[in-house]
Amino acid sequence: MGVANFRLAIISGNFFRKVLLQRHLIWNFVLRDLKTRYVGSFMGLFWSVIHPLVLLVSYTFVFSVIFQVRPSLKAIDNFALFAFCGMLPWLYFQDTVVRSCTSVIDQSHLIRKTLFPSEILPITVALSNLVTHVIGFTILLVALISYGVLGWASLLIPAYLFLLFLLAVGLGWLVASLQVFLRDTAQVLSVLMVFWFWFTPIFYQVEHVPSPYQSAIRLNPLTHVVEGYRDLLLENVLPDFYSFLMLLLFSVAVFGLGGFVFRNTKREFVDVL
Repeated sequence: MGVANFRLAIISGNFFRKVLLQRHLIWNFVLRDLKTRYVGSFMGLFWSVIHPLVLLVSYTFVFSVIFQVRPSLKAIDNFALFAFCGMLPWLYFQDTVVRSCTSVIDQSHLIRKTLFPSEILPITVALSNLVTHVIGFTILLVALISYGVLGWASLLIPAYLFLLFLLAVGLGWLVASLQVFLRDTAQVLSVLMVFWFWFTPIFYQVEHVPSPYQSAIRLNPLTHVVEGYRDLLLENVLPDFYSFLMLLLFSVAVFGLGGFVFRNTKREFVDVL
């Protein structure tokens, strides 16, 4: 049993090592993805910001104007900033996973004709979306500076973003593999994302949820990402250690599981595609 686990570790290590060796190809695909999505349009990359801003304005009107919701934070009670801190990581995660789901199918012509490293496709999506996430994050930083609430704790945001990246890529590998063999995966995923959206405390705080449901919401890894963003950006405090540890373990586990599943199913892609 120990030998089997050792071999599994070596094989998995080789898979992730090969991914790193494809970094130049990944970069080229990221540039191609950005050009395909935005080059030729009048607003270009700014369309990636306009969409979340429109959503933010809409939800802010509904929750803060109609329902009179106010976040109970020490540093700030601005609902728009409160919601924006939750929407940014969620939109990055959602778009990465949803687009990764069909990434292998979309590039089937390359996989059928060449020895193409298909494992880079979800990574390409995640890195491409990272560009748009940084643009939105920059807008948030400007708003926070204008309100005078941005502090030193915000320097730890890259740690949360890295774990979010691992989580999104790992889940992206899983759903991309499933989509090749089960073509309904993308449709099921779009439905699940609706439930996952409201199960994530984007427009509310976990403390305001009835106690029987709080434990379930804290099992959601996106809960810890959103709360981490708010602690660092709005409250200027270090997040709860156990919350960060749970996110770390979950992200690494999903990343490893996704890579393992993708590595063991990719050899069958050519036959199915």
